[in-house]
Amino acid sequence: MTGVDQEWLSRLLPRVDTTRIHVREASGWFMRFWASGIVAVALPWGIYFTPAMMDRYESGAEPLRLGQLLVHELTHMEQVKRRGVLRHGATYLIDYLKGRVARRGHWESYRAIRHEVEARSVAKLVMAGPR
Repeated sequence: MTGVDQEWLSRLLPRVDTTRIHVREASGWFMRFWASGIVAVALPWGIYFTPAMMDRYESGAEPLRLGQLLVHELTHMEQVKRRGVLRHGATYLIDYLKGRVARRGHWESYRAIRHEVEARSVAKLVMAGPR
């Protein structure tokens, strides 16, 4: 990943072996389950990009944006390994629903999910480089 210090990344995300993570283009049927505006999804076995984002990934365009996006998704993989699939998924859904019940919009509720807040924070920290 361009712009990402691998040693620093492995210190912040010790449960994720980036050499074993596959980045793939998401199929059309899979993307039907994604909310509008989502460009990547992490599952325990890999990261899936929309076709447009996959084109950028393969061409090396926007390396800093892609680096940050990949670290964000890798953080979700770390969260799953740390908490387990069920606890991670339940926390994610409950946080989102709390936002919606509080009459926040989709994006505001999504951005407030604890796992999303952590993923954005780790991505920003990794992209800033080791301290």
